[in-house]
Amino acid sequence: MHRTRTVPSVRLTLRLLPLLALLAVGAVGQAAAQNNLSERVERLEQEQARLRTELALLRDRLDALLGPVGDERIYTIPVGNSPVRGNPDANVTLVEFGDYQSDYAQRAEHVVKRLLQEYPRRLRFVFKHYPLTAVHPQAQEAALAALAAQRQEQFWKMHDLLFQNTHRLEPALYLILAEQVGLDVTQFDRDRRSLWALERMDEDEKAATAASVDAVPTFFLNGRRMETWRYDYLKAQIEDALDVAR
Repeated sequence: MHRTRTVPSVRLTLRLLPLLALLAVGAVGQAAAQNNLSERVERLEQEQARLRTELALLRDRLDALLGPVGDERIYTIPVGNSPVRGNPDANVTLVEFGDYQSDYAQRAEHVVKRLLQEYPRRLRFVFKHYPLTAVHPQAQEAALAALAAQRQEQFWKMHDLLFQNTHRLEPALYLILAEQVGLDVTQFDRDRRSLWALERMDEDEKAATAASVDAVPTFFLNGRRMETWRYDYLKAQIEDALDVAR
């Protein structure tokens, strides 16, 4: 006569099932919390952009009624080793402090390209790195990848690809993009981890601090802070600067 017995390993598995279930629930909860945090950050960025646009519109109306008001300081922002698009000898210079993981910097990129198409000989565009690592964990690594590409004279190709992949930035992606750009990948990987790249990053961050930059994207036209990156607003400011330069 055979009696049915519970194998020890089966008994152990049955005892562990509640613990495994709790761990699974915990993992799901953690993922949900991370998604919730990302959504909150995105909502805050959207609200910030909305408020900055409303402020710019209000300032435009006040300017029309009372004349220019607000921060009219002219900041000295050295071009230094920063990459330049457009005419490097143009009288009008648009500087951006940007972050490759920012949705709004990504959208502003389309505005910049449109302006460069309209003013190919009269506008110089300078890009400086200002990664907001507290809310964009891959922003600094992406900036270092762009700097490493700059060392092989392929900054703008990498710059464009990084903004095309704003929502997919991760360590493995940078080597893939380096191959797409046609870089020496070994040199690229060495350069992005180098002291040189960190020092270049520090130069841009010091320039941002000196100009009281606290958000991305932030634009300066001939040293004057722009209130928004709206196309119509920047175009009007550029036209005014061109009139002064004539």
